[in-house]
Amino acid sequence: MIGSEIRATVLHNAGTDLGGVAGDVSGALDDLLAAVSAEGTIPRNDDISAMIAAAYETIHELAAGSIASAVTALGGHGEGLASMAASYRSAEADTAAAIRAATPWA
Repeated sequence: MIGSEIRATVLHNAGTDLGGVAGDVSGALDDLLAAVSAEGTIPRNDDISAMIAAAYETIHELAAGSIASAVTALGGHGEGLASMAASYRSAEADTAAAIRAATPWA
């Protein structure tokens, strides 16, 4: 890369790949949550099992929420990279057109 050369294709591909990773992680999370749900709930037959069940549910909700948040962030960053690539391509096209038309910089 020389000077301010921007690799729009690399940015675009990275954004697409990051979006794909977000989709993969989201699918894996859905599969995991379905498997956990299939196991059923922890019985609450006594005080100890009730405390274990409450702790498990809390940890489960926190973990699922954290992973879902990370998936959303990954997808957003992927979209941002792809948008950045499009912006650079547009700016390069505008610059090239201005140079060809020999118009002063606006």
